[in-house]
Amino acid sequence: MNFWEAIQFIEKNHAYGTKLDLESIGEILQLLGNPHEHLKFIHVAGTNGKGSTSSFLHSMLTAEGYKVGLFTSPHLQCHTDRIRINGINISQEDFASIAEIISEKILPLIEKGLNPPALFDIMTLMAFVYYAQEKVDYVILEVGLGGLNDATNIIKTSLTSVITPIGIDHIDVLGNDVTKIAYHKAGIIKSKGMVVYHWQEADVETVIQEVALEKNAKIYSLQAKDIELIQTDIKEQIFHLNTYLGNYENLKIKMLGKHQVNNAALAVLTLLALRENDLISISDENIYRGLYNNFWAGRLELLLQNPYIFIDGAHNLQGSEVLKEAIEEYFGNKKINMVIGMLRDKDVEGVLNTLIPLCSKVVFTSPNSTRAMEPEELYNNSRLFGKETSIIPSLEEAVLYGLHNTAIDEITIFTGSLYLIGDVKTILLNYLNNEKEAS
Repeated sequence: MNFWEAIQFIEKNHAYGTKLDLESIGEILQLLGNPHEHLKFIHVAGTNGKGSTSSFLHSMLTAEGYKVGLFTSPHLQCHTDRIRINGINISQEDFASIAEIISEKILPLIEKGLNPPALFDIMTLMAFVYYAQEKVDYVILEVGLGGLNDATNIIKTSLTSVITPIGIDHIDVLGNDVTKIAYHKAGIIKSKGMVVYHWQEADVETVIQEVALEKNAKIYSLQAKDIELIQTDIKEQIFHLNTYLGNYENLKIKMLGKHQVNNAALAVLTLLALRENDLISISDENIYRGLYNNFWAGRLELLLQNPYIFIDGAHNLQGSEVLKEAIEEYFGNKKINMVIGMLRDKDVEGVLNTLIPLCSKVVFTSPNSTRAMEPEELYNNSRLFGKETSIIPSLEEAVLYGLHNTAIDEITIFTGSLYLIGDVKTILLNYLNNEKEAS
C-alpha cells in the first residue's frame, strides 16, 4: 500500500462508515497488540484551545529533550499533520505502512459486520501504533469530539487529563446544554488520576469538580487571577504566571491573542502539576524556551504581510469571540475584510453575529466538507448587518478574490472552519510560489 492508496482506504471507510464505539475500538487494538498500553499520555479535551494547549505542551517537553508524540485534529493541509513527533509529521512511507497494518485487521471485521470506521477512528489507531513503534516518551493526545465516548478515551490511564475552555460546539452530537457537554469533556478524567483545567462558567466548573471527586482524581485549576499580561503586540506577548506551584515572570510566546496567553498558562500549570507529582522532569529553563519556540498553524496565522492576510480557525461562538478580541486589540485602526465558510452543525448565527459587525466587506464561500453550509445560507443569515457582501462558492476563487481585493490599509482574515483555513493556506501559498517562479 502506498501513501495515496492509504488515503483512499481511509476516505472510503469514512464515506461509508460511522464513528465506532469504544468496544469496537478496543477489539481492533487488541488485534494490534494493544499498542496504547505501552504509552504515557497527557489527554486534552475542551471546546476551544485544545490544539494550541497541546502544542505548547509538546513544545516544552521537546525542549527538555524528550521524544514527544502530538496527535491532533483536523489536519490543515495533509493527513500526516495529525500525527507528529517533535514537530515532524509522520512520513508518507510510515503512514502507508501503518495504514496497511490497520486495514489487515479491520477488513475481516467489516466482512463480519463491523461498520467501516470513521476517519478519526482510523487515525487514532494509526497514531497508537506509530507512537508505540517509535517508542516515544510521551504522547499529547487531543480528543476529537466530546471526550467520554471519543476514540481517544479507550486509554485506561493518563499522566493527567487537561480541560480547556468549554462552550457550545458540535450541537448535533453533544447538544446545546453546556453542563451536558461538560460531562462529556470531563469523561476523560481517570480513576485516581489527575485533572488540570482552565477556569470555566460556574456550572461547568462544578461538573468538572464533581466528576474528579467521584473518580478520586487530584484537581489543579488555572484561574484568571493567576495571569498578569505585561506586554502584547503583533510580535510577541509577555506575561507573569503566579500559582500555588510557583511564580514565573516574563514568560514569552509568539502566538497572538490573549486566549493564547491563557492556553500557554494552562500548559505550564499542567507540567508544573506533573513535576510536583514526580511524573515528569522538566527544567524551568525549558519551560520558558519551549513556550517561546512554539508555533501552531491556523490560529491568527499571518500568511502575507503586504497586504495583510491572516487565517484563523474560529468555528464556534467562543472561537469567534476570541478572534474579535484579538482584532480589536491589534487591528482597531484597520479596515477588516473576512472570507467566511462554515459547517452547518456549528453555531452559525452566533459566529456571524460576533464577527460581521467588525467587517468592512464579507465574502461567503464553502469549506471542502460534506457538512459545509451553502454560502447562500450564510449570506441569508447576515443580510441585516448591511455590509458589502459577495458569494463565491469556489474556495480557490474566493482566496484569489481576497488576495486581490485587499488594500494596503486593510486586513483580510479567512475564518469560520478549520477545514477551510488549511485549504486556504495551500491555495494561497501555491499561487504565490507560482507567481514568484513566473517572475
